[in-house]
Amino acid sequence: MNAYLETDELTAEAGDHFRKMVASVGVKRFAAAMDLSTRQINRMLSGAQPNPIERIIRCLQSSEPDIGDDTLSFICQEAGGYFIKDEVDLDKASCNAVKECAEAIAAISDGKINRVDEREVREAICALTALLRNVQHNGRAAPDLSAEVTVGRVGAASANSHSSSH
Repeated sequence: MNAYLETDELTAEAGDHFRKMVASVGVKRFAAAMDLSTRQINRMLSGAQPNPIERIIRCLQSSEPDIGDDTLSFICQEAGGYFIKDEVDLDKASCNAVKECAEAIAAISDGKINRVDEREVREAICALTALLRNVQHNGRAAPDLSAEVTVGRVGAASANSHSSSH
């Protein structure tokens, strides 16, 4: 979603997406699933009234960013995916990824996973993905640690060895 689309451009792009959704199943079936009349769907298709895609985007743009992000995350989850907000600042993205991972580990440490724990894990995955995207976009990769070795008690693994038991 591009939060900076001009009104006409947003209306046109949202309209294109809405038309594709309706066309994928037909006006009658789509209207029935939405509990609307075919007349209402046709009015949305003609642009006589805003379609649901444009309305949800406007709702997201009108709310506080954190609330909009939570709502978008919920929508993505209901569609079988998850929302990843790109973090511009690498340090902020790194700190957020560490924080979210720590929260996820704490949430699942009791061995019982409930819906709140699932959300914590999902947020950690999103934060790590945002960090990865940031690194890839900015061309800043983490230093190569493959030559470093962990020295310690007997049985300590080296940083460049990978156990298949993970």
